[in-house]
Amino acid sequence: CKTGGTVRDLRERFQHSPDTISKIIHRLLDMIVSPTFYNRYIKLPDAQQTPPEIRNDPKLYPFFKDCRGAIDGTHIEAFVPDEAMARYRNRK
Repeated sequence: CKTGGTVRDLRERFQHSPDTISKIIHRLLDMIVSPTFYNRYIKLPDAQQTPPEIRNDPKLYPFFKDCRGAIDGTHIEAFVPDEAMARYRNRK
């Protein structure tokens, strides 16, 4: 889940079985990667240019100079509590 939730969280939220939640997630993923949806809504950033939000920020540029953006080209700042930081290292 984008919010860091689990299938269990979705099951509780929507009151459906894990099997139903799994099927719906797979259907959504299939829809997102379908040519009809992908070609219309997914816009990949220019492969030759680092986004200005990264290029112009001295805190970000050294670490993300080769970054080309997320699906929509947006960089999202995230802050993790110090005690949880080790769990989030080397994650995409």
